[in-house]
Amino acid sequence: MNPLSLTINQQSVTAAPGTTILEAATAAGIIIPTLCFHKSLEKRGSCWMCIVEIKGKNRFVPSCDTLASEGMVIETDNAEISSMRRQNLERIIEEHGGDCMGPCELFCPAGCNIPDFIAAIARHDEREALQIIKQTIPLPGILGRICPAPCEDECRRHGIDTPISICALKRYAADREREQSDRFIPEIAPKTGKRVAIIGSGPAGLSAAWFLLCKGHEVTVLESGAKAGGMMRYGIPRFRLPESVLDSDIAPLLAMGLEFRFNTTFGKEMTLEMLQAEFDAVFLAVGAQKASLMNITGENEAGVISGIDFLRNMANGEQLHPGKRTVIIGGGNTAIDAARTAIRLGVSTVTILYRRSKEDMPVAASEIDEAQAEGIALVEHAAPTVIRRFNGALEITAITMQAGPPDKSGRRKPVPVEGSEFTIMADTIIPAIGQQIDPSIAYTATTGTGEYGELLVDAGTLQSATPWLFAGGDCVTGTDTAIRAVAQGKLAAHSINLFLNGEIVSAPKASFNSSYGASDEAPKTFYARTVPAPRVAMPELPLMGRTESFSEVVRGYTPEQARSEALRCLQCRCNAINDCRLRELASRYLPLHARESHDHSGFYKAENADISMEREKCVDCGICVRMLEELDEGIDIAVMAESCPTGALSLPITKAPFSDSSPGQTDSRKCR
Repeated sequence: MNPLSLTINQQSVTAAPGTTILEAATAAGIIIPTLCFHKSLEKRGSCWMCIVEIKGKNRFVPSCDTLASEGMVIETDNAEISSMRRQNLERIIEEHGGDCMGPCELFCPAGCNIPDFIAAIARHDEREALQIIKQTIPLPGILGRICPAPCEDECRRHGIDTPISICALKRYAADREREQSDRFIPEIAPKTGKRVAIIGSGPAGLSAAWFLLCKGHEVTVLESGAKAGGMMRYGIPRFRLPESVLDSDIAPLLAMGLEFRFNTTFGKEMTLEMLQAEFDAVFLAVGAQKASLMNITGENEAGVISGIDFLRNMANGEQLHPGKRTVIIGGGNTAIDAARTAIRLGVSTVTILYRRSKEDMPVAASEIDEAQAEGIALVEHAAPTVIRRFNGALEITAITMQAGPPDKSGRRKPVPVEGSEFTIMADTIIPAIGQQIDPSIAYTATTGTGEYGELLVDAGTLQSATPWLFAGGDCVTGTDTAIRAVAQGKLAAHSINLFLNGEIVSAPKASFNSSYGASDEAPKTFYARTVPAPRVAMPELPLMGRTESFSEVVRGYTPEQARSEALRCLQCRCNAINDCRLRELASRYLPLHARESHDHSGFYKAENADISMEREKCVDCGICVRMLEELDEGIDIAVMAESCPTGALSLPITKAPFSDSSPGQTDSRKCR
């Protein structure tokens, strides 16, 4: 029989008689989306995702079940077809429940694949765990110690007992790898010959360097200090972040070819014009290292030193003598770090004044508890008004505050209580009320600045109005956490790589996510299958004698403790996230925000050594049923699971797969 001639998307196609439109298109390399179709099955489903238009007849037909005919003119995608597919998907998604990604990874600013690295630790594969972590967080030893862990706030174990110690496990994987002579170095793309300058070696700058080096670009980091790390080295005391950990996380970057130029200040030893002449792109990651002023009388008195300068002087090895009485003003990490440093320098009385309540302090609650356990006093609802020198000492006058109307942050603004002033005597006063971007940086960068001095760039790409100039981290966001700076560095590297390759600079494409909702909103039967288990406490130095040195306080998990904690993970991430056809289609046709499902008909999950089945993820495509009906020779369980277009049927994970927010398998050796 003569082959049929037809046209698909203005392309001439030939097909044998009896061939469906879908088969003809596939043979010609034209992709038509499908959900319920399986090539080995005769019976067809009815998802209608493979709908196409037969031109001239105003007919829309399912391509999987419609035979091609001579002279057909077919269009596989247009506005009307997309609208139909979107409506079909909305109907299907309404019946679908479950988490695509775990809530923890959704709320990690860097997008770390938390469930899979924890699964690797649970099976004693610390190396694989580290490789997974470093796909998104190149500084795991550092972040495992200083990250405020927004991921843990969203852990689904909140619906049972207490969240997984995600940061502690991240630190554990990094610490174990640090002990090895064979350090992990990711696969690096062929050299491109392109050169990138990064200003600042904090978390944003070092993270951008890591991902750019992976892409084959040459990277030089300019740092005003004598060593790399930025505020991680000069603003965090050694009892929280040892210098050896900083050096260990930076060592792989050096092995990858990163060049440092130390004692080089942007705007002095190196200008933007000089950088433009030498490099193809520039990333400004200078941070916010200028202390905010209290704007009160006496703050320039001798004996008053900002928290930033106090910690920097300590990190530089200067001999500090704060006296016997120290008052700290503020409630963030710098304030707590300064207070705990002062107590280790022999100060007998350390007092923190904070204008709001303890619960409002932006520092982690564990840090406050440790500070108070070490003997540091906290005076809540107190704000300084005047500092005076009195009889060779400093006298600080403060006033009691009470909660007023909400401010821009949404918190109730502290307002003074009339007539409530009180005084405190001190030898040293350390204001630590915030940090700002150095105005000279903005002037030198010529990017323009916002209301608070932040550099102006496109929020989705971090590209400035000058195409080769990018900026990110605290100098763009304002003072923020190290993990958000890591995310900014990763985003900058993505955009810079596009720019260097001559491509359009655009934000990374996000993927659709289905979600049960908040951490405690999964079906009751989801939680009922888990036995409550206490969180494994992190070992710490004994309180007695702890403040007599700058030894690291938190000691980290042993292998047994790490595995016990890792086994508490509920593994919320869908087993099929790397090849879920439903998620792929939803990412193409539906809004990308997470679809939350709060009204659950019930949760049912059955699993054995061969297969896992989750009824709520089933979209009734019928593939598994049709396989059982049609294939007389018996069904291979693995084939059935792999044929499921969602995670309703899946194979238990034996080796942690590697993925980002988009479907598709990824080599764990590669940067993304």
